[in-house]
Amino acid sequence: MSDRLDVLILSGHMTREHDNEFRSFRQHNQWITTLLEDTGRFRVRVVEDPRGLGAAVIDKYDVVIVVFEGRDGYFDKAVGFGAETDAALLRFVHDEGKGIVWFHGSAAQEDDWGHPDEYNIMRGSRMTVAGGLRPRPWGEAQLDTVEPRHPITEGISARWTVTGDDILTGVEILDGAQVLLTTFDDLESYENAPMWPMSHYPVAIPEEGLAALPGMNTDQPIAWINEYGEGRSFTITIGHDIDTFRRIEFIRMFPRGVEWAATGEVTLTGPDRRGERRFLPWPYYNREG
Repeated sequence: MSDRLDVLILSGHMTREHDNEFRSFRQHNQWITTLLEDTGRFRVRVVEDPRGLGAAVIDKYDVVIVVFEGRDGYFDKAVGFGAETDAALLRFVHDEGKGIVWFHGSAAQEDDWGHPDEYNIMRGSRMTVAGGLRPRPWGEAQLDTVEPRHPITEGISARWTVTGDDILTGVEILDGAQVLLTTFDDLESYENAPMWPMSHYPVAIPEEGLAALPGMNTDQPIAWINEYGEGRSFTITIGHDIDTFRRIEFIRMFPRGVEWAATGEVTLTGPDRRGERRFLPWPYYNREG
């Protein structure tokens, strides 16, 4: 495919959960790069310290992927991109009609971090500890593809699983956003967990107990999209480890979400593994058109 889309990953400054001796955010950047470029639809570049990055650089791209937390620890106050970069990103999407992708935990934004609230409006969501944000107990999680389907999820299994991912629930979806994936956040999983919450993760548990956590025993959003001005935002909160990247549903869905954010359209159908193509290595596209 000749009409490649230029992708900029804004990364770095991650919590130890995503920047340690066993798992680095650089691996996330590489997995994203490999998956996207293997389709033949994208060309990817990475910036590890985007704070202060201006429109002169950002505007050269079609879509930005955020793999950035701005803090070292979960209990630390994050330091964001800065006013110049914030303004450039908001204009890039709202006025220029381009796209932004919020990957894994990058969409979390506490009220006292200094990020513009307009980012929440752009995402069509709020993810704060005070609002009930939390990780589900560790283990296998069942995901449900929301009906009616969006082109991003067309043909993807109605129900699939991920194992060993950080499943974030307690997300507030704002009016206008469209949810693509959910998981049922059942109280029993919390009550039967050997240790919850984990000591390294802040959780605001109501005085009434776990059952009073926002969204408990309901379908909770895992991926969603939102139109913002002339442009588009795609948020997906799974992707913690390589196991998720190897799930065929993720391999099909994530590039489509990035393409939709960049263009408003979806042309990718997913990798063809028939015949001799069954020998292709992950992520199975091998730059097919």
